[in-house]
Amino acid sequence: MPCFTGHPFHYLTMRQSLLDMAQGEPFMFRKRVAELFDRSFWAIALPLIIPIALQNLLMTSFRLVDTLMVGRLGDVSIAAVGLAGWASFFVELLAFGMSSGAAVFVAQYHGANNKEGMLRTYGMMLLFMVPLGLVFTLGVGLYPEFVMRLFTDDPLLIAAGVKYLQFACVSYLSLTVNLAISTMLRCTEQVKIPMVTSGICAALNAALNYIFIFGAFGLPAMGVAGAGLATAISSLINPIMMLVISYVKKTIVIAPLKQIFAVKGFFKTFWSRALSVLLNEFFWSISILVVNMVFGRMGTDNYAALTVERTIEGLVFVFFVGICNACNILVGKSIGAGDHAQGILYSRRFMVLTPIIGVLAGLVIIALRYPLVGMFDLSDAAMQTARTLLVIFAIDAVVRYIPYVEVVGIFRAGGDTKMGLIIDLVTHYVFITPAVILAGLVFKLPFITTYVIMLVVDDVSKLLISIPYYRTMKWIKPVTQMEPIDREAALVESGSEPTIV
Repeated sequence: MPCFTGHPFHYLTMRQSLLDMAQGEPFMFRKRVAELFDRSFWAIALPLIIPIALQNLLMTSFRLVDTLMVGRLGDVSIAAVGLAGWASFFVELLAFGMSSGAAVFVAQYHGANNKEGMLRTYGMMLLFMVPLGLVFTLGVGLYPEFVMRLFTDDPLLIAAGVKYLQFACVSYLSLTVNLAISTMLRCTEQVKIPMVTSGICAALNAALNYIFIFGAFGLPAMGVAGAGLATAISSLINPIMMLVISYVKKTIVIAPLKQIFAVKGFFKTFWSRALSVLLNEFFWSISILVVNMVFGRMGTDNYAALTVERTIEGLVFVFFVGICNACNILVGKSIGAGDHAQGILYSRRFMVLTPIIGVLAGLVIIALRYPLVGMFDLSDAAMQTARTLLVIFAIDAVVRYIPYVEVVGIFRAGGDTKMGLIIDLVTHYVFITPAVILAGLVFKLPFITTYVIMLVVDDVSKLLISIPYYRTMKWIKPVTQMEPIDREAALVESGSEPTIV
């Protein structure tokens, strides 16, 4: 990748403009930006983006409240909860892989008005999600010390993390069921129900954290263990509330069990797409876990700072989750209905919107980095490191989420579940993970230098693969029709010249 000066967004826009000009489209990028001001687009997109973003913001607040309140107990407690959280991260990623693979079918079946197809996809999710949650709840609950030793050899961190995991592991089952239900509701455009239940549970989690961590109303102060107990209780209530509201509103998730689990003859069709997504998230999560094993051995202060940075990063990420899910719903629904040109048009608008939101998010993070980090009770060294990490993340946010929206929001919505697996296998196992291991453990470079290397290698390797593939339009692979796809005709109809290679 050639060196360049100035803002990364300038480089991307310049690169895209050169590509457009080479294909006879000198004004295409400006046209794409202008398309974002189309009121009809926002009338459809905002009712999806905002509730989904708010739901994820409220769910992220679970971790934020845990981190804030546990942070009052010191660097060891905050680092321990951060490391222990990777157990739920792994469960969540596997569940997300399954739900993301299922969303390919649900969104396109929704576009084709195929209720039977949506329900049996729901059944396939539950058949996977429930055993997954049970296995991890029992495994982590019985062997919490083993889990902590995967990430650190510090006895203080291990002891504190074990206390947290003994309670928090109960939330894994409810987490997986919650994701299955919310995926069905989102893909059928019932996005307000998960938002409302997440808000109620976030408030409950905050109250329970205060009561259990510090001791209130005559209860003993439980410290780190109290944060785990609060998470377990509030997580259990979320899927129950969604089912109750869905029953009242008669949504798709309330149906006879014989219809939901009528999956005979559907296994091969489903897993032909979903397995790639599940493997994608599995291998991606293994790589991320290895990276964090490296970071977890580079000092308690450093990992406490990284935990704070990632907590704040999670607040930014929710907006891209909203964008990505809205993109997935609109692109998937259009392609499922056979309107490939509209699907391409939606994907193009979200591709332009993503880096623009990245610029705005980065500016906000840089401006607020001092008060944001100041909310946490960190040592001076950890606080300075956290502020530095936030500045680095803010700059990187301009391009960081482009591959995420492409793979999860566009490729999978179009029916292409294999390209994301290929991208992550190549980038993480050939470039990113080896780079972090070499930097952090072999050459023992400084913590911040290792963090920067991880981000740069991640962004460059993924963008060089994902952007050219997006332009081929080979990701349009409907699950609702068998006839050949005329991608060139769809491109022309959507307002673009053919770019298929």
